[in-house]
Amino acid sequence: MNGEATSVDQEKKGKILEAAKELFSRYGFKKTTVDEMAEAAGISKRTMYTVFDSKEKILAELVMAEAVLFRKGLANQMKALADPAEKLRLLCELTRRYFDENPFLGQVLADGDRLYTPFLGDEIQLIEEGMREVIARILREGVQKGAFRDMEVKATAACVFKLYRGFTYRRAPIDDGNNEWINFILHAIPPKG
Repeated sequence: MNGEATSVDQEKKGKILEAAKELFSRYGFKKTTVDEMAEAAGISKRTMYTVFDSKEKILAELVMAEAVLFRKGLANQMKALADPAEKLRLLCELTRRYFDENPFLGQVLADGDRLYTPFLGDEIQLIEEGMREVIARILREGVQKGAFRDMEVKATAACVFKLYRGFTYRRAPIDDGNNEWINFILHAIPPKG
């Protein structure tokens, strides 16, 4: 019985998050009401509050769920690659494609108008730290395999992340599908000699 209740709760949570993503993407966080989310999820407002304490908690969980989903997909595709440069290229290309197809997380992370960030806690920082660590792992692997020159991995990962952020969800305009910045990174970190 307990497993059944958990399954029902997870189903309700999934419906709420799906409805919230659609509504937040369309109307923004401030303009979306709890009543609208409950209606779109096909549940009562009271039931929604048994699953989530507040609209802010929904946003926070949605942002983290989106980030985890992206990272899992990325990790699965990277497993097939042995070359660290190809992993780095894949990271950049998948991220750009993800934000093209699913702009919600990009809206939240970029948030130049501060429509989301005042309602979040550490979620954005955790997401960005996680992506910096993914980049650092790729760089570390590249140095170990001789694919990249010796470098201070943490500092280089921070710099690469700044470019990554600028050309994915911050959307700096560059022609040619934003591939120029990927090529810049890969040319900046080749092996010695």
